[in-house]
Amino acid sequence: MSSLINNAMSGLNAAQAALNTASNNISSYNVAGYTRQTTIMAQANSTLGAGGWVGNGVYVSGVQREYDAFITNQLRAAQTQSSGLTARYEQMSKIDNMLSTSTSSLATQMQDFFTSLQTLVSNAEDPAARQALIGKSEGLVNQFKTTDQYLRDQDKQVNIAIGASVDQINNYAKQIASLNDQISRLTGVGAGASPNNLLDQRDQLVSELNQIVGVEVSVQDGGTYNITMANGYSLVQGSTARQLAAVPSSADPSRTTVAYVDGTAGNIEIPEKLLNTGSLGGILTFRSQDLDQTRNTLGQLALAFAEAFNTQHKAGFDANGDAGEDFFAIGKPAVLQNTKNKGDVAIGATVTDTSAVLATDYKISFDNNQWQVTRLASNTTFTVTPDANGKVAFDGLELTFTGTPAVNDSFTLKPVSDAIVNMDVLIT
Repeated sequence: MSSLINNAMSGLNAAQAALNTASNNISSYNVAGYTRQTTIMAQANSTLGAGGWVGNGVYVSGVQREYDAFITNQLRAAQTQSSGLTARYEQMSKIDNMLSTSTSSLATQMQDFFTSLQTLVSNAEDPAARQALIGKSEGLVNQFKTTDQYLRDQDKQVNIAIGASVDQINNYAKQIASLNDQISRLTGVGAGASPNNLLDQRDQLVSELNQIVGVEVSVQDGGTYNITMANGYSLVQGSTARQLAAVPSSADPSRTTVAYVDGTAGNIEIPEKLLNTGSLGGILTFRSQDLDQTRNTLGQLALAFAEAFNTQHKAGFDANGDAGEDFFAIGKPAVLQNTKNKGDVAIGATVTDTSAVLATDYKISFDNNQWQVTRLASNTTFTVTPDANGKVAFDGLELTFTGTPAVNDSFTLKPVSDAIVNMDVLIT
C-alpha cells in the first residue's frame, strides 16, 4: 500500500511542479526577454521485488528553457540590421524634411533671386530694382547659411549620439559580465541546474547590446558568454568587461569617433568602416555617406553659383561706368592635419576651376615615399607627385606641399566645407 501511495504522490508532486511552471509562463508572458519553460520529468529508479523490478513513479529532473541557439542568432542578425537601417533612416528623414520645406527652401530663394535679376535687367537704371536684387541676394545667402548650419548642428547631434551609444555599450557589457559571474556561481550551487531567470536577463541584455552594435556570442564551458563585436573587438570575456570610449577623431577633432580602451596602449581608434552594424553603425554610416554628401553637394552648389555669378558680374560695368567686381564672397578649402602626424609637412589648397570641383572630401596620406589621395565619396585612390615648387593639381584644386612628411602622415582635404560659412554679399 505504501508503494502505491508513494507512486501516486510522486505523480501529484510532478504535476504540481508542471503546473507551477505553466503558471510562471503565463504570468511572465509580457516580461521582455522571458523564455518559455518546460518541466522535465523522468522515471524514478525501480525497486527489485519478488516479481521483478517495480517502478517507483516519477520525479522532476529539471525545468528547461525552450531556447534555440540557431533561431536566436538569426533573430540577432535581423535585429542589428534593422536597428542600423532605422537609425540611418531617422537621420536622413530630418535632412529630407528640412530640404523639402517649400516656403524656405533654397530653390524658392534662388528663384526669387533670378526673378529679381531679370527685373533689374529690364530696368537697369532703376535704383529700387538694384536694391531689390541686393535684398534677394542677401536672402539667398542667408538661406544657404541656414541650411548649412542645420547640417552642422546635425553633425553635432551625431557626436552626442555616438557618446550616448558608447555609454550604453559599456553599461551592457558590465551587466553581462556580472551575470556571467552570477550564473557560473549559481550553476555550481545548483549542482548543474541553471538559474533560468538570469539566463533570460543575460540574453535580453545581449539583444539590446546587439541592436546598438552588432555582436557575436561564443559560449564557453559552464555557459559563460564571451561577447565580441562583429569586427572582432572583445567586449566581454567571462566576468571581465572591456570598455569603449567616445573620443575626438585624430583626422577631424570636431568629430567624435569610437575607440577601444587598451590598458597599455590607451585609446585605440576603431576605423569607422569596421563599425557598420547596429544603430551605432547606422549613425556612423549616415554621417560618412549621407550627411557628408549633402553638405558637400550644398557647398559645391554655393561655390559654383557664386563663382559663376562673380565672373559675369566682373564682365560688366556698374551705374557709374566702373568695371564690375566680385558680387559674392565665398569660403576657401580647408585642410585638416591628423593629430598623430610625426612630420612637419603642411598643405595649402586653393580652387583653380570651380566647374571641376567635386562634392567630396579627400584623405591625403604619405606612404611608401609617395602621396596618395583618396576621394572619400567614391573611395577611389590615386597617387600624386608634387613638382619642384611643391604643387599638385587635380579635380579643380591646387595643393602646395611644404616641409618634410613622415610615414603614415595624413591630412583631410575639405574643398567646400567652409564655402558657405564665409559666403557673403559684397555689393551694397
